[in-house]
Amino acid sequence: MRTTMTGPGRARAAAAVAGAILVAGCGGAVQPGAATPAAPPAPAPTAFGKEAALADLAAATAAAGLPGETAALSPTPPAPTDPADPPATDRERARDEVEARMAACGVGWSSPNGPGSAQDRAEARKRFHAALAGLVERGWKEFRPTEEVALRKGSMVMAQYKKQEWTLHARHFESGLLDMATMTATEDACANRFTDAELDLLED
Repeated sequence: MRTTMTGPGRARAAAAVAGAILVAGCGGAVQPGAATPAAPPAPAPTAFGKEAALADLAAATAAAGLPGETAALSPTPPAPTDPADPPATDRERARDEVEARMAACGVGWSSPNGPGSAQDRAEARKRFHAALAGLVERGWKEFRPTEEVALRKGSMVMAQYKKQEWTLHARHFESGLLDMATMTATEDACANRFTDAELDLLED
């Protein structure tokens, strides 16, 4: 199979050839039949992982002026229990275990959730779309068209993007005076380890 060299590999190969020509021009002629130096191998592509996904989220939201925090996903802390409450069921314990495993698969960003004026919400929606554009600039490709769903007292924008072996879900929710946005990126290989039954537990 023929391989086409691109990027840094092509540049290094060109530099190696140019160096050989320069040496030949200075009296170091290459004899007929002599082996020419092999071009150095192209470097392996940098793996895209949690740190890179976090950096993309932080850069895109910051450039768009969206307030919020980026962090590795973490399981939802259990609610305080009352001694009078019944013990957790097997299904609840199984759900907690799946949530803990799923949290290891990705990173996320979320905006403050609080009241705001209509003007504030309109600006937040505008900045949310600007952040999505910033993700595209950083190599994320739209996997599903951005969709706006009407709610009883507002609307929700949903978008899905892919980059290498990662999938990102972005949502902006506004209803009444509430305004909230989230972006979650998960590694496909990690998320694919879950069965349909386990994913159903997260819908509870």
